[in-house]
Amino acid sequence: MSPRIEVLAEAAQALGLAAERLRTTHTGVSQWFPLTPLSIEQLPEASRERLDAYAIRYARCQDLLFPAMRALGRAQLEPKADGSFLDLFALMQKQGIVNEPQAWERQRELRNVVGHEYPDSRTIADILNGIHAETPDILACVGRWLAQADALMNG
Repeated sequence: MSPRIEVLAEAAQALGLAAERLRTTHTGVSQWFPLTPLSIEQLPEASRERLDAYAIRYARCQDLLFPAMRALGRAQLEPKADGSFLDLFALMQKQGIVNEPQAWERQRELRNVVGHEYPDSRTIADILNGIHAETPDILACVGRWLAQADALMNG
């Protein structure tokens, strides 16, 4: 196995595990959405901790996508794989892995805000509602990426 395929396999394992954890948590918390500051406050502590885990798992999955896309491009021997983010994004968009850049920007912004503490319950509810809305798209993107990676590794 070439070093590029080894890196791709490692990325596939990490991203697949992160996506499965996100999917499981998304399914487990979806009945609480849409959230309001009051509905969050009324949840038991264990449920609020599950929401925290949900946000962290979302951020982890989204965070792993960019290096995974680069690993896929390198394994495909695509010259744009080592180019700018926009070059790599255009390559992944051409392959049908990612959708429009605006969706990526929303998802990335949500990932970025997860790392900050927000005492305002309205902001917390808005962030979690955004994560809930974007999770299906992230999981679909991961699924398309995994299919491409699997075809390359096993094809």
